[in-house]
Amino acid sequence: MRDGRGANFAQIERDHVRTRVYAPFEWHPFDQFSPYTPLGVPVSDARVAFVTTAGVHLAAQPAFDTGADAGDPSWRAIPVETSLIDLALSHGGYDTRRASADKNVVLPLDHLRALRDEGRIGSLSPAVYSFMGYIADTDRLLTVEGPAVAARLMADRVDLVLLAPT
Repeated sequence: MRDGRGANFAQIERDHVRTRVYAPFEWHPFDQFSPYTPLGVPVSDARVAFVTTAGVHLAAQPAFDTGADAGDPSWRAIPVETSLIDLALSHGGYDTRRASADKNVVLPLDHLRALRDEGRIGSLSPAVYSFMGYIADTDRLLTVEGPAVAARLMADRVDLVLLAPT
């Protein structure tokens, strides 16, 4: 996507973060679907997991570090049967007040459970996962945190992961 001056959105965002927040920020674009993991079962039989970058966490869990210049690459596991009332949001990149009013907007637990109960998907993973979407320094995310969540998803025999960026 380009703006009226012909600049690429990724370039604009990268330059904004570099000049105003975190100078060593590097953008990692992914412009194509992954050829590595095609869905091997019908969606109606698939075990589905959900990952959000909205900074959602259980109210009893530590909040994400919204003051870190490079962002907070940690994650939170949330049991899939959690009531929305037991969730909180902490994120430095957006005003969480409106999403807090209807948490299904950023973590659609009610909708995922309905899809499971209606037989439109096979099952849900035992947990959903949440990151804080603003992570300018991605080293720890790519080498430690992301692989840890991926290992949990694989251990839970997940067929399909839905990612909702914030």
